[in-house]
Amino acid sequence: MCYVQVDGHLRLSLSLCLFKDTTVHRFLHCNYYDEEKTKITIENYYTMRTRFRDLFSNPDLLCDEFQNAMSFADFIPLPQTTPEGYKVVLFRLSDTDPTHFSQRNLLRFSHICMQQVLEEHGMAAGHVIINDMTGMSLGHMRRMELFMSKNHMTFIQEAAPIRLKGSHMVNVVPFVDTLMKLMKPMMKRELYELVHLHQHKESLFPFVPQECLPAEYGGNAGTFKELRDNFYAKLLSNRDHFIRYDQENLVDDSKRPEQRGWFSMFRR
Repeated sequence: MCYVQVDGHLRLSLSLCLFKDTTVHRFLHCNYYDEEKTKITIENYYTMRTRFRDLFSNPDLLCDEFQNAMSFADFIPLPQTTPEGYKVVLFRLSDTDPTHFSQRNLLRFSHICMQQVLEEHGMAAGHVIINDMTGMSLGHMRRMELFMSKNHMTFIQEAAPIRLKGSHMVNVVPFVDTLMKLMKPMMKRELYELVHLHQHKESLFPFVPQECLPAEYGGNAGTFKELRDNFYAKLLSNRDHFIRYDQENLVDDSKRPEQRGWFSMFRR
């Protein structure tokens, strides 16, 4: 991809016909078929994947960093949608020892997981994210990097081809208010209003019916281990695809001069 001069401004040279039909449809769908918003999202998506190499570089699931993330994190797309047709993705720590935790590895891995989910279910009516905070401690917070969190939140809000309908924190820990205060400046009001905090899993059920959830929640989706093992096996079977995708989907950023405003905040 390259940049061209248009009316005195550099714009990413994009033609929807250059992309696979499924890619176009996914970006159009997340923007409710508004073509101008779709073009902006596409430009943000490929530019951020190029600039935010702390989140997207070397996506080899067999490397030590991703093996580490897979050892302590359960990232599980649930098989059943909500009555509204929303696809549900659930995250929890399977190993709660803070010394095994790496936010950098986790965020990089989560983007590969979401790429897989969106390639399969990007045309869903929406997506709901559940974060089960069981076992999280201040030791985990001390290992978090503010700048990397900012890059992650920017990508989710401005570039990810997703219709996010809800973000739920379940079994919240006492320091969740501190965590939310740290995250709030990075979140647009629209995203902040989608966040729901639940002391217990039962208050989640009006948003995501219990039968959609894993057996550990009293649901019918199967156990965490079954769901996790099946999804991680699918990820590993697509290992070459993720590596090739990263190599083939970078912009030629050298042709963009230094600019003020939006792109000047991107980390090189």
